[in-house]
Amino acid sequence: MLGLLPAGLAFARSLGRAGLPVYGGVFRGNEFGLRSRYLRGRCVATDGDERARDRRMLAYLRRLAGDGRAVLVPERDEHVDFVLRNWDEIRAVADVPLPAEPQIVLRLRRKDLLPVAATEAGIVSPKTVRVDSEETLRAAELEPPFLLKPVEGQEYALRFGEKAVVAADVERAVEVWREGRAAGFEMILQELVPNSHEQVFSLFAYIGRSGAPLATVVGRKVRQGPLRFGTSAVFETRWDPQVLELGLRLLDSVEYRGFAHVEFALDPRDGVFKVLEVNTRLPVWAGIAMNHAFDVARTAYDDLSGLPSAARETFRGDLAWVYLAKDLWVSAQMARRRELSLREFLAHHVRTGKVRAVFAADDPLPALASLAYLRSRL
Repeated sequence: MLGLLPAGLAFARSLGRAGLPVYGGVFRGNEFGLRSRYLRGRCVATDGDERARDRRMLAYLRRLAGDGRAVLVPERDEHVDFVLRNWDEIRAVADVPLPAEPQIVLRLRRKDLLPVAATEAGIVSPKTVRVDSEETLRAAELEPPFLLKPVEGQEYALRFGEKAVVAADVERAVEVWREGRAAGFEMILQELVPNSHEQVFSLFAYIGRSGAPLATVVGRKVRQGPLRFGTSAVFETRWDPQVLELGLRLLDSVEYRGFAHVEFALDPRDGVFKVLEVNTRLPVWAGIAMNHAFDVARTAYDDLSGLPSAARETFRGDLAWVYLAKDLWVSAQMARRRELSLREFLAHHVRTGKVRAVFAADDPLPALASLAYLRSRL
């Protein structure tokens, strides 16, 4: 498991509890999943430059594969980047939950290319302009307020503390674009779907090697951090057949394979689901799909290992995934803005059918380690 934050930890625990040998790899030493009892070994590649870290992780992967093959699951964008940088070497010794062609990955996860793929699949996306100059931005035929986002990757959020920036007018948009460009980021300008943060729906899917969707979950983002345009602090299953159909149609149109997280906003102006982004890896809340009744981790592992793996019906259980420490931080900010009551906060924390992001009674050490991780992020 390459990456050991909430999604990677959930994946490692799921397979480890089934008695399968699970090994962990990280590029950041503060990842709390390193403390999991379900890891049989660990590779912490944090020193040196990117090339040195890659060499160390590749050597570890080759040792694990031995005379056979390994299964490598990337948790976050930086881990998908590692796979793409070392495509041939990794494919020689491991099976990964990604398409056979790297260009398919880039076509979906790059926010300047996704609208083209969506249009070809007959799916609507917010109006988007790739900004390569100040002149391009000023000439864009979009009505403010705007959204500015990096074309891809998680590094922008690590650098600036937010995944996207709302600009009330062109001058603010230019200022944000200049800051992003100076830090080395490619940027897009995008139409802002009104109140989109309250109506963000997702499809999480594993598409098998045959091209059939073997496991799917549909749900809604309840609270997120940073506010408005962040990753989930609370996520709940919420069945919607349109989200399922549109997401699978988009993935099928590019012959996608492996894990994908397709995110939509329901536009209140026309009632249309508009695709916002596609993550070609696990979502942070992937643990909601790893339980006794439905285990996307085992489904994917068996398929990647060449074992029989039958397609599952879309998971329809009533569950909420809660990242308690993060939600405390997010909810405190919302309460100060009078956007969240105590009753609303408690609703997802005292309910039955709750999936904890980090804590597990049979594996408590990652929860303790996560406190230091969150302090470092704040």
